[in-house]
Amino acid sequence: MANEHRPEKFARLLNLVAALQATTVPLTADELRSRVPGYPEDASTATFRRAFERDKDELRAIGVPIETVSVEHHEETSSAYRIRRDRYELPDPGLTPEELAALQVAATAVRIDGLDEDGAADALRKLGGVHPADPSADGRPAGWGSVAVPATLPVLFEAVQDRRVVRFRHGGALRTVEPHRVQFERGHWYVSGHDRDRDAPRSFRLDRVSGDVELGEPDETFPAPEVAAAVRMRPWEFGDAPAVEAVVLLDPVAAGPALADDPGLAEDAVSLPDGSAELHLRVSDTAGLRSFVLSFLDRAELVAPPELRADLVSWLEGLVEGAA
Repeated sequence: MANEHRPEKFARLLNLVAALQATTVPLTADELRSRVPGYPEDASTATFRRAFERDKDELRAIGVPIETVSVEHHEETSSAYRIRRDRYELPDPGLTPEELAALQVAATAVRIDGLDEDGAADALRKLGGVHPADPSADGRPAGWGSVAVPATLPVLFEAVQDRRVVRFRHGGALRTVEPHRVQFERGHWYVSGHDRDRDAPRSFRLDRVSGDVELGEPDETFPAPEVAAAVRMRPWEFGDAPAVEAVVLLDPVAAGPALADDPGLAEDAVSLPDGSAELHLRVSDTAGLRSFVLSFLDRAELVAPPELRADLVSWLEGLVEGAA
């Protein structure tokens, strides 16, 4: 069953949970084999047992409380299984009307394109809330915004959940990444994780990934951090304009602390003999670049390209004239 399709496996796991939750008495593995669709009828007992044990382990790993008890079965003691509803079902969280209203606002403020629009309503109903009854002209609940979903997003969510190494092209370079977190930040989706090629944590904007994401097999060997690092947003990367490469020269006093504070800067930096550093930055927001350069006062110089250097000079001249 190693090559079975994931939808078939998900269906079998759901059926297994349903059978264990619905029964009034614990069920043995053989009884579950006959009741749960999805296990091949022609499989040997040993093959079924291995598949069943994997299914139990996966369900327990995600928090499904499958209990093992001993029962007398055909005059022999056998292991049987059950899921107690009081341990599995979500207890009433006791939300106040004000808290439910806040959840309703949060759940209906943004619509994720491509996902089931009834999901938020269904979740609110289960918590005791009510979905808005005042739809807008297009039939969607009033107040909804829209968040686009890149084609690579579902694959990366799966990779994070199943701890699967991914490979993709980003900025023209091939990356091999242990993904730890997918995040929506300032209008864009990012995946963060450990870049194996550079042996360092990195974040990648998904709309700058070219081509498909290659999904590896589940890999329990790469460590998953207890707290996955969030995307580190750099001010010169906030914009949506086509990125251009800028060169910023930091003197020896500024270079060391700047590179230590943000190791990602060192990836494309050139260290000079006197201790200074030449940073190569992909800039899509000129105002953010200005703020970065000026934060070092006279210890940083925007060297190239000429148009960005001229923009910085013009902005400073305008500042001086405005203060005169």
